[in-house]
Amino acid sequence: MNISSLKKTLTGIVLLSVLFNTQAQEVKENKKEDKPEPIFGTVLERKILKDSSKKHTPFNPLKPAFFRIGAMGGSVIAFDNSSNDNVGGTIGLRIEYGFSNRISLVADFQGNRINNTTFSRGQSSLGINWMPFKSRRLQPFFGAGAGIGRDGYGFGRFDDDRRGGSRPFDNDFNRRGVQGFAYARTGLNYVLAKKLLAIGEVSYQLPFDNSTSNGGVALRVGLAYQFGKNKK
Repeated sequence: MNISSLKKTLTGIVLLSVLFNTQAQEVKENKKEDKPEPIFGTVLERKILKDSSKKHTPFNPLKPAFFRIGAMGGSVIAFDNSSNDNVGGTIGLRIEYGFSNRISLVADFQGNRINNTTFSRGQSSLGINWMPFKSRRLQPFFGAGAGIGRDGYGFGRFDDDRRGGSRPFDNDFNRRGVQGFAYARTGLNYVLAKKLLAIGEVSYQLPFDNSTSNGGVALRVGLAYQFGKNKK
């Protein structure tokens, strides 16, 4: 091979190398131009893309955050302006439906062994509980609601002359012992196991249209079982 042929070969190699590098640079620049620029940096851009990819499912009443059922018991103390019994026992059933991990609908059905005008023998109520925060063990709550009570669990009538009305009578001339009431309460749920909770609460109850009562306090404890799993 002579010197002239060698020069031509080297020149061709150099030209091909320059051409290849130029094309590679153009492809790289085109890719940079096609990539969207971040608004205020790559962190914000990634967050926007992540939020847009999330699935936003509407609230489904058939799939609550939690559902609990339990038994409650304790004592009731009435502030009656009468000679009736002002202290007695109470026992009942509680059902709690969680709209979210912090707000729930609570239904109570309780029987009271007491003879006064504040707490009826049989009561049912509906209210809202709010939990400001939840930890793995402690769940404090505040609640309010209203309900109705009937003497003799709603099956009897009582004599108008008897203020207590503890004994039902089968007399159509006597009125039925029904009264409404409102309540406010606070308490604490303590998680004993994965689906078992202990409940302790204190509530104040005030009957409507009852001039002989200044309301009363209920001190109750109980156990509840939770069905399903809390929503994240």
